[in-house]
Amino acid sequence: PTPIRTLPGATMSEITDAAKAPATAGTDADPASEKDVINTFQQLRQDASQLFTKINELENEKAEHVLVIDAIKDLDPKRKCFRLIGGVLVERTVEEVLPAVNKNKEGLAAVIEKLMQQRDDKVDRVEYLQKKYKIRVKGEPDPEEDEDGDAGKQGVLA
Repeated sequence: PTPIRTLPGATMSEITDAAKAPATAGTDADPASEKDVINTFQQLRQDASQLFTKINELENEKAEHVLVIDAIKDLDPKRKCFRLIGGVLVERTVEEVLPAVNKNKEGLAAVIEKLMQQRDDKVDRVEYLQKKYKIRVKGEPDPEEDEDGDAGKQGVLA
């Protein structure tokens, strides 16, 4: 699978391109050996964790857009407004900036939805591997312990 790895200064198009990558590419076939199972499981958990982090980051950025929209929506459309574009502060008017900020906010919402779907797919795949191969993670309760109570079952410890 292709993990989402974006730098803090990633552009919207880079984030969108990363979100378009298929979430389950190459995960249809089960791994062959125990080592492959563990590696796949750990990689999926890491990818899901990265997606959680990126989603939180984008949610915060979207919240900042909402704050800006709320602050300037009632202002005079001809009033001066400054906007940071690619590290350069440019002077515009409220009527020019407000639609652009709204468009960016909507773009962020779309990317967040795509990333959430990818995250959910990875989490589902992790849970599938965990149940199929009886994988237990150190420090986490054994999900089978509560359900069956069978102590004789063996599994993979990741």
